[in-house]
Amino acid sequence: MLVIAAVVSAKAQTTTTEEPSFKVASIFSDHMVFQRDTIAPVWGWAKAGTKVTVAPSWGKAKYTCTADDSGRWCVNVDTPAAGGPYTVAISSKAGKAVLEDVLSGEVWLCSGQSNMTMPVKGLPSQKLAGAQEAILEAPLFMDKIRVITISSDKKFEPQEDIADKWEVADGEVTARTSAVAYFFARQLSISLGIPIGIIESSWGGCLIEPWMPQEYIDRGVKGKISDQDYQTILDRREDPSLPPIQVATMYNSRMYPIQGFTLKGFVWFQGCGNMYNITFYDKLQQQMVQCWRDMWHDSTDRMPFYFVSITPFDYLDREDPVRAYFVENLLSSLDIIPNSGAAVTETLGEGSYIHFSRKKEVAWQLAQLALERTYSKKTGLGCSFPYPSEVTFPANSSVEQKSIRQSGFTVKLTKSESEEGKIVITLDNAEAGVGGFVCMLKDEPAPVHGFEVAGPDKVFHPVKAAALYSKIYIDCSEIADPVAVRYGFKNCSDADVVTMLGMPLPSFRTDDWAK
Repeated sequence: MLVIAAVVSAKAQTTTTEEPSFKVASIFSDHMVFQRDTIAPVWGWAKAGTKVTVAPSWGKAKYTCTADDSGRWCVNVDTPAAGGPYTVAISSKAGKAVLEDVLSGEVWLCSGQSNMTMPVKGLPSQKLAGAQEAILEAPLFMDKIRVITISSDKKFEPQEDIADKWEVADGEVTARTSAVAYFFARQLSISLGIPIGIIESSWGGCLIEPWMPQEYIDRGVKGKISDQDYQTILDRREDPSLPPIQVATMYNSRMYPIQGFTLKGFVWFQGCGNMYNITFYDKLQQQMVQCWRDMWHDSTDRMPFYFVSITPFDYLDREDPVRAYFVENLLSSLDIIPNSGAAVTETLGEGSYIHFSRKKEVAWQLAQLALERTYSKKTGLGCSFPYPSEVTFPANSSVEQKSIRQSGFTVKLTKSESEEGKIVITLDNAEAGVGGFVCMLKDEPAPVHGFEVAGPDKVFHPVKAAALYSKIYIDCSEIADPVAVRYGFKNCSDADVVTMLGMPLPSFRTDDWAK
């Protein structure tokens, strides 16, 4: 099977006699993947009135359409169950094209900034864990993973087409493919046993605003943020030497040309460029998702949106809490974006390296979300990150007993006389427990780090903490009136709470004090 796939990929060349007046959109090329078991549009351009026929080899049906007055033609094709390879013949009197080595499977769009862009081979002086193994093992997945990396530049008007083609993920292609996207595709292919197509479209340092037109920006934040902040968004102008910052420029060049190409869902890893939008990034992200779903005529939110929290990094001042405030706001978008999920990276950061190496662990979380939620597969791992469901303060605390919801999860604040001098955090989605292996054998809590406690003066102090099973015990005996807990609430801290299944606890706080 692998030898056959290698031979096919080496020989496959699009057979074409296209004339200038006849063209197939570039998203349809050799080695492509169609979304399985659906109705997929295929389109291109020809002289108005030209009849076009599409004949896929997976059946006897032929599909015809006629180019409209603008010269665009589009025909809807029934796609088969997962499998292949197939050919797709597209013909007219003006020309023809035959797509070779076509697969049917699952297709995902992966986008964001540099931590999505970072390839399997890593970046200069910034390694990627497992790179050599993944590249050497790439031939094992050549018949299952296909990639198209969109490279279009910033544009100020919507574009009709891209210049990129699908590729077989051999060692060379895998080495330069987004690591998060590739490992996500590889795990889905292993778990589902079918081909996976990845449309990768990311740009290091980009902001979120270039990925949608102004009307969606307006829906999200106009009148809800200060006039100055709103105008700042609209006033940004592209600089050839800088990443995308202007509203709609990525939408115009990379999203508009492929809209409607049948997908399963979206994966998004961005945020560093917008990190200071700590009160409204969630609204921008919500509107970007709405824009994309509108482009794919998804009025029922059937297309999942899975995103990644930004990772701890020095960001000039490691003690500053701005990253944690951003993560709080980012995760709160789970409440306003239907059919969404998040991968948490709180323990994956590497301090002075913003492009952390453990991308495979991010991809595993994303694949776990997709398998559990999108494909209804019971992995036994759960379908979300661990979070504090209850925080119990000592009886002498003046904390108000209530429920709070600040990061996409609800935390109940209580008081108890049973744990004098301790704050007890109960975690949900942590059935396998947190802490070290030795502590389980001794049935004793194991030290964990990254926690701070404050009294009414709002001054936070580092405290000792230990974890056992799904509870964390914090020593607050040195604080007369403990009323607030924070975890990992810095740009970069020593936070290290992970479940036994490898799922990090996100940064959080129990106070609602002004940011």
